[in-house]
Amino acid sequence: MGGNSVTVDAPISKFPEVDQADARGELAEIYDDIEFTLHMPWVPFAVRVMSLFPDFVPAAWQMVKPQMSTVYAEKGADLVREASIIPGPPPPDPRPKLRAAGRSDKEIGKISRALDSLNSGNSKGMILITAWNEAWNERAAGSPANSLSASEARQLPRGLPGGGEKLRLIDPDRAPPDVQELLRQAKDLLLHHAPMSDYRVLAAWPDFLRIAVEDILAPVALTAEYEETARRIRAIARNHVAGFPGVGGVSRRQLSDSLSGPQIAGITGVLFMYNHLIADITIAMIRAKQALDGASSATENKFPVSA
Repeated sequence: MGGNSVTVDAPISKFPEVDQADARGELAEIYDDIEFTLHMPWVPFAVRVMSLFPDFVPAAWQMVKPQMSTVYAEKGADLVREASIIPGPPPPDPRPKLRAAGRSDKEIGKISRALDSLNSGNSKGMILITAWNEAWNERAAGSPANSLSASEARQLPRGLPGGGEKLRLIDPDRAPPDVQELLRQAKDLLLHHAPMSDYRVLAAWPDFLRIAVEDILAPVALTAEYEETARRIRAIARNHVAGFPGVGGVSRRQLSDSLSGPQIAGITGVLFMYNHLIADITIAMIRAKQALDGASSATENKFPVSA
């Protein structure tokens, strides 16, 4: 006599996107170009999701790439990072718990370096997505009428930060149940729709991800101080992209012949959402690094690029 089988859903499932491993042809080339132009060892989550919409990413990247290749854009990322510390008491040091869990100082150093890469990339992603969002909605996203100083206009060399190693993102669908639950908690902490790339990177160290979620971020998540910090860095990014010497994206009217109404509505919503989410995660990873190594280390550009 057979019993009824019960299907238990996993705590989390992967959000629709075009992973770098699945990108082909022009899109694969654009993904590589984004990483090497922005000196980011991963492709931003927002870009992977917006790649589900045909035409948008190729057109928008073509417009913003010249702007993101400059010293001026790099300075904008620095401004975002420097303003991402939440006011108030510092977060607790996670090292005692990590050492009690058996993590060596060498392993803790690897976590710290991963946070350095995330913090360097997030602030650049903030500038990128802000430019795309402002251009899409026909607001100030740069103009040929703007002029930069010779030093600000210098083009930066391409490459990946540090030793050139890319970050590994844990697949939520293939993660063990306890890691899936951690990713769910991370997602819900700031009311996001899915775990951001940063949490998928930190999932390689589940004990640290748990400490980050429960001890470092939960006490400040959704507070007025967190929200005001996010508002502040979004404003910094908007003001900076307005100074680009060229428009940093495409408008919905420019793509109205190649995209359907539902696609235009979808891109509009996704851009707005990620413009807010990338501010959230920028602050979160800065705070995680602050807990490990202090505020000045958290906001420092660990991978400065010389023109």
